[in-house]
Amino acid sequence: MSQVNDQISPEAAMALLKGRRSIRRYRPDPVPDQMIEQLLEAGRWAPSASNRQPWHFIVVRDQAILREVAQHAAYYFIRWAHVEEAPLLIVLCGEARNRIYRQFLHEDVGLAGSHIMLQAHALGLGTCWIGGLDRKAIADVLKVPDHVEVIGLLTVGFPAEDPEPPERKPLAEIVHYDIFGNREADGDTTPGLLRSGPLSVLLRKFRFKIRT
Repeated sequence: MSQVNDQISPEAAMALLKGRRSIRRYRPDPVPDQMIEQLLEAGRWAPSASNRQPWHFIVVRDQAILREVAQHAAYYFIRWAHVEEAPLLIVLCGEARNRIYRQFLHEDVGLAGSHIMLQAHALGLGTCWIGGLDRKAIADVLKVPDHVEVIGLLTVGFPAEDPEPPERKPLAEIVHYDIFGNREADGDTTPGLLRSGPLSVLLRKFRFKIRT
């Protein structure tokens, strides 16, 4: 049995996942440095395409910078009030220079953000992922270079609310077996026909296997 399985049970892991909430009200208490380091360490251990680890984490604690970032944490005419009220922001960025791996950037950085959010919950902190952003403006405020892309923003702090668990769709509504639309584990598994041109057929013919 692995060391991890010795330390945490499947039930405890599921309870952690189910207990996490998006927190939009925070106490003014600052987040201790030791906790911030644990959050960043959790993000560092996220998986990424070919283990390229393309992420950069910008920890924003300075109140003047935080307020400026909050001005651009906006989607059209809506600004998210809790961004300015949170005692800490973590801006999630990714290296975008490599054209091949750029297509995986949002997934990679998103996984790192998810790790940070779960570790925050384990520490008694609350977080909220902010995706509606003026990314270019935030990049300018934080002096992010052109080859690095702002992906998302996490508000972090001690919760000042305890939201009820949100309703979740039942598994029967979201799970498919073998092919899309097959709701039964022993249902039809006839694969669909490929819709592709000659170039795609040629590329598939010359594909080779690797492990990354």
